[in-house]
Amino acid sequence: MQPYIFEVFSLDHIISLIVIIFLFITLLKYNEKIGIKDDNKTFSVVLSILMIFLDISEDIVRVFTGYYSITKDLPLQLCSIGVYLAAYNLIYRNQTIFNLIFYWGFVGATNAILTPDGDLFELRIFFFYSQGYHAALIFAVLWMMVKYDMRMEYKSIFQVVLYTNIIVGMITLINFMLDSNYMFLRVIPNSISPFLMGQWPTYIIMVQVFSVGLVVLFISIQNYFMKPLTKPLT
Repeated sequence: MQPYIFEVFSLDHIISLIVIIFLFITLLKYNEKIGIKDDNKTFSVVLSILMIFLDISEDIVRVFTGYYSITKDLPLQLCSIGVYLAAYNLIYRNQTIFNLIFYWGFVGATNAILTPDGDLFELRIFFFYSQGYHAALIFAVLWMMVKYDMRMEYKSIFQVVLYTNIIVGMITLINFMLDSNYMFLRVIPNSISPFLMGQWPTYIIMVQVFSVGLVVLFISIQNYFMKPLTKPLT
């Protein structure tokens, strides 16, 4: 197979963004017109299964095409962890988990969709897998907000940043043991993201600073367009 060379805002990239926006609008705004009720538990289960399927099936494709590596393909990226937490939360709806995937989804997954790391896509199909499960993570968060009235509050920011950094500490140890670069904690990703500044460890610190600012922005947008959370789930 010919190696895939990804370019930001190439035709593949633009088409994927158009498809994502179309699906978001269709499923969030017109879901009942296509037979998906707001309280449809079956849809949440199907979406959960789809999210997990996307991650596992990519690994299977990588194994059969010879591109699987334990140093880069375990579900240890922040958004990969977020996909599994979102799949769980679509069914059981825990507020703390929602806060985490709100933070990781809107900040991390959005960035990954708009400015992907081209080094991760040895084949074209891997680019579409990446766009798919990052979009699914964001969609899951939006579905919980729109259909289940889940919200993140400003006071939860410290908690999610703390939990995220605990996970970062654990992944740092795994990176040391595997000589890997999960969560891009050892080598800066090949991305044009404006939030990646400097070399190691400066870019890690700057990403966290920008992430807090962005999550404040997303909470503000949430509160402007939606009813504030009145009684959070536990």
